[in-house]
Amino acid sequence: MTRVSSLSRDQLTTRRQSLRRQRRISISQLLWRFWALSGLTAAMFWGATRPIWLIQSPQQINVTGNHLLSDEAVQSLMPLSYPQPLMKVEPEIVAQQLSDRGPIVTAAVTRQLLPPRLNVQVQERVPVAVVLPLGATDSAPDTQYLQAGFIDAQGAWMPLASFGLGSASPQLPTLQLRGLQPQYKRYWPQIYETIRNSPVEITEIDWRDPNNLVLQTALGTVYLGPYSQELEQQLATLDKMRNLPDQLPATEVNAIDLSNPDVPSVAVVEPPPTDEEASPPGDKPKP
Repeated sequence: MTRVSSLSRDQLTTRRQSLRRQRRISISQLLWRFWALSGLTAAMFWGATRPIWLIQSPQQINVTGNHLLSDEAVQSLMPLSYPQPLMKVEPEIVAQQLSDRGPIVTAAVTRQLLPPRLNVQVQERVPVAVVLPLGATDSAPDTQYLQAGFIDAQGAWMPLASFGLGSASPQLPTLQLRGLQPQYKRYWPQIYETIRNSPVEITEIDWRDPNNLVLQTALGTVYLGPYSQELEQQLATLDKMRNLPDQLPATEVNAIDLSNPDVPSVAVVEPPPTDEEASPPGDKPKP
């Protein structure tokens, strides 16, 4: 019994020593991994700040997601000075500046080490109408509305120069909007959606008079009165008048009044007076 007990204690001691060695080895391996990883990270950071990891020109900025804006236009909106160390570029700040400075809804910027470059993905604002400038005598509390520009479906105004860069001419909208003012912008998304779905082609919206929204359409000039929720019904009534050119030549139609869509009316051009009508009473036309 004594011999068996002694062997068991020896085996237990050996096992403890083995576990201690394994623990020391594991700790050593963890320390080596930590120092190796730290060294690799430091080496990568050091290497990334060397002159070889520089953005030397806009050609090292890869732009995707743009359809109206050229690559050059997006690159010119990025507030970078060249050469620029790659690791000093702050992607989130650059992305925010892109959205603030150009017709861009969202932007995402990422750094790439091999080869050194910036990858930029953008979502553009899509212009849906050309904003014609207000005249100098018109009331314009915001000076931007005295200038020509574009507007998107959500009502964001953009200067004409937004899409002026690059060799290719983007497909710009043909719809014109005249008389846009800040207090109208909240109505624009609903107005544009209704007009976009109109069966009758609409080429211009004139909002200079808040008491009379005027449309230029394929059937002629249309008076709608003050903007209201009846716009959809007014355009539906206009669609029912498609046969108007068969009844009246376009040259005889002065305007279509849809201020009351249930009772539309057509103002015709007054014919010029005849010689008899133009002569004073008592005078006879000469033969």
